[in-house]
Amino acid sequence: MITFRMLFRRPKLPKKLVFPKAFFGGVFDKHIPEIEANHKKNAKKACEIVTISSSAGKLKGRFYENENSNKIVIFIHGYYSSGMRDIGYFGSLHKELNVSLLVIDQRANGESDGVYTSFGALERYDIREWIFYLNARYKGEKDIYLHGISMGAATSLLVTALAALPPSIKGVIADCGFSRTNGVIFFAGKRMLKIKPKLTFWGLNLIAKLAGGFDLNKVNVSRELHKNTKIPILFIHGTADLFVPYNMSVKNYKATSGPKKLVAFPDAGHCESYLSNKALYTEEMRKFIYGKRKVQKTTTNN
Repeated sequence: MITFRMLFRRPKLPKKLVFPKAFFGGVFDKHIPEIEANHKKNAKKACEIVTISSSAGKLKGRFYENENSNKIVIFIHGYYSSGMRDIGYFGSLHKELNVSLLVIDQRANGESDGVYTSFGALERYDIREWIFYLNARYKGEKDIYLHGISMGAATSLLVTALAALPPSIKGVIADCGFSRTNGVIFFAGKRMLKIKPKLTFWGLNLIAKLAGGFDLNKVNVSRELHKNTKIPILFIHGTADLFVPYNMSVKNYKATSGPKKLVAFPDAGHCESYLSNKALYTEEMRKFIYGKRKVQKTTTNN
């Protein structure tokens, strides 16, 4: 029960950025000044606060609209984090891509309601509601992309297997997403706690079913990806990832039936791909969203 609360209950994030070396490696801290500077810039940007309803209660997001673009990116943060915290990893990426940006807080994180994180088991339905919201707001006339990182990437991939998605959902960018929940818990548990992972996972899943209403065994991303035959996916992963092994994206890539591409970032750790090579990351996203065409330039009236 204690382990379950530590892993799944709403986190209390420290004000100071902390990146455990066991998961992020010993060199990730060098990025903290840049990330903190991005946080300060983002805090000054004007945005629209938007909310939707879910089984967890109200979910909150910040919408940075670009009226001159027909592309919208929903940014989905990772485990034990928030949208505005993780968007700090990406600097001016989305501005350079000339897209509208919706930064959301997943259930039980940030300013959204909810008690438990479910590693994508329930969050996938929340993301679909955000897609429905944008599709209705723009009457299906704007292209929608998901850009998820870590758990947000895995959740985005799970969305592709859901029914009733509108035609306006055009693609998913999955940055260092896991292939199955028990796999990443086993991997992390062995590194951090030296636990007997299978026995621990059985206990965690029992409590998840009773207290949280979700089944961790149903969060098998690779299995769900077999159902997706249409939505294009861009997989991104650092080869030196110590939290979610690079091989998990390889498994997801192989499992995907639809259009796909896998881009490896040599020597990049967890959530470090953009920070390690901004030019490559930006270009891969540009090609994924716009194809061979150049980014549409914003027009201004003098």
